[in-house]
Amino acid sequence: MPSFSNTPMRSLAAAMTALLLSACGTAPLSFLDGRLQPSSRMQRNTYSVRVISVDGDFSLQNPRLVGPGLHTLVVTAAPGRGARDVGQQAFTFNVEPCTRYYLSAKRESPMSANWDLAVEEKEPVSGCDPEKELAKSKAEKASQLKSG
Repeated sequence: MPSFSNTPMRSLAAAMTALLLSACGTAPLSFLDGRLQPSSRMQRNTYSVRVISVDGDFSLQNPRLVGPGLHTLVVTAAPGRGARDVGQQAFTFNVEPCTRYYLSAKRESPMSANWDLAVEEKEPVSGCDPEKELAKSKAEKASQLKSG
């Protein structure tokens, strides 16, 4: 069996790990997750969602990384059994620092195309300092105001 202890692959892996860890220090540590949790799957008329954009920034990443504060979300929901066009809806959503949100769509019935955004679960992100995240968010917004 080959050993990779002294190969360029090990150096590359170490460099990539260091890069990922350094990126974690600067990334916002709150998340919007549209996948249904096991506890939500048992609830009637509850559907998964996809966050299409946050403040006009489009991405299909799930979970979506966001900074703390008030955001405008554009969200689409999985269709119900009889709903033809669920479309996209915009919501104003306040994100707390160091928090993971599990979002879902709630319908009155599976046949209804109308739905409301719901927070199924909310949990703290481990190893995250809310005060540091708020400070990073404020610094980023100040930087955007200066450049804009």
